[in-house]
Amino acid sequence: MLSRLSAHCDAFKEVVTDITVHRIEVFGAVCDELIREICEAGGRAVLERLQLPMLDPRFGGCPDLSALEAGLREIRDQFPAA
Repeated sequence: MLSRLSAHCDAFKEVVTDITVHRIEVFGAVCDELIREICEAGGRAVLERLQLPMLDPRFGGCPDLSALEAGLREIRDQFPAA
């Protein structure tokens, strides 16, 4: 169980780092920019609940991008504008 949790955390960090640091497009320009804004506002931990690694299309995920975008906008709007 602990190894699965560790693997999930590592995968989450990889996806978010690819988007925020390496600026690799993962979920498309709009969703990736929302993820960057959320991280800059201090909401990285909130993103963990979205299970982004499971949605990552590079590894077989097939997210509904409009639903993902709507969810990310809701999360972003919870934080004060930077």
